[in-house]
Amino acid sequence: MSEIEIVSGYDAILALEPVWHDVGMRVGGAGAFEQFDLVRQAAKAITREGGEPLVASIRRDGLTMTLLPLRRERIIGTRAAVPLVYPLAQYTNTVGWAISPDDMPSLCNALSKVGLDILLLRKVREDSGLYDALGVHGQSQNARETALYIDLNAYKTFAAYDASFSSPTRRNRRQRRQKLEAAHGPLSFDVLFGTEATDAFDTAVAWKREWLQARGISSPVFDAGTWQKMLRSAVASGTAVVTSLRAGDKHTAIEVGFCERDTYVSYLGAYDPNLSAFSPGQEQMLRTIAWAFDQGFSRYDLLAPSDGYKRQWARSETGVAIDDYAVALTHVGRGVAELRRHVRPLARDFYLRLSPEVRVAGGRYGRPAAAAMAAMCAGAVLAAIE
Repeated sequence: MSEIEIVSGYDAILALEPVWHDVGMRVGGAGAFEQFDLVRQAAKAITREGGEPLVASIRRDGLTMTLLPLRRERIIGTRAAVPLVYPLAQYTNTVGWAISPDDMPSLCNALSKVGLDILLLRKVREDSGLYDALGVHGQSQNARETALYIDLNAYKTFAAYDASFSSPTRRNRRQRRQKLEAAHGPLSFDVLFGTEATDAFDTAVAWKREWLQARGISSPVFDAGTWQKMLRSAVASGTAVVTSLRAGDKHTAIEVGFCERDTYVSYLGAYDPNLSAFSPGQEQMLRTIAWAFDQGFSRYDLLAPSDGYKRQWARSETGVAIDDYAVALTHVGRGVAELRRHVRPLARDFYLRLSPEVRVAGGRYGRPAAAAMAAMCAGAVLAAIE
């Protein structure tokens, strides 16, 4: 029989550090977004803001086998447990062994005893330690996407991967690269650490925010708030990797990524908008892929959604399905799971169908027109059911 314990509070979670590393090492290390450095920072930030971080611990025969970091939140007035590191985390997973379908009822019972109505887990991969249990006990929230990846093992070398692109594509890249060098100086590629890494991160975030604002899109990670600060701390500590393409002494494109066992996770890519005609982001990404080959990674994870440009990089339909899942712990939680399952996809689809101009207008002026009001209403519905 498994024993379930719900650990609560920053100090209690901090005390789990040796257990965290021990459990993770049994399966080859924690995932990119379950690393203890991120969990510790998230628990501290949530506590500072008056929230409650949680960790569900599953033990068998006196040995901790599985850890699941969570936090308590209010969703439409309902008491919910959600992933601790979300929205910074782009996947939700366990640390250690998978949660079995047989263990899920006991976990739900333990969560309900600490006053929760619903367990809401976002971006669960079909190859994660949660998938089997949620397939039996969870309810899909109709947020299914595909996280594409480049299968580096299929090519063995970067030269073979590069050769998989057509001759015109490679020629166009070479011509843009030559034009960029002629205009701004010789190109160099660097993997950055310390102050250089944080300076590059700040530059990348400024570019990313400019790109988002031009399209009327908001991001809870790149809003100068808690999650952006945490991502910056991950860069400063070396938990995250920063790579940069320079022309002369100037950054032209920057990427932030995470290492997860044999996988490199491409988290944030941004480029100088003033150099868009040279496509520096493509050159930077190509060089990062070459670096990933050199480091011995087997996958280059492009994350969801499966946009067209990512399909070009993946070269094939290599990807992993992800979805959001809810597990109702009470009757109230069941109602929220049903509401979110039906309403959120509609609201999201409606919001994304609005033109960038309408979304920007809704964000800037609040009530200048009916269309802008519609954008705000859609955003409000999304926020309410998050």
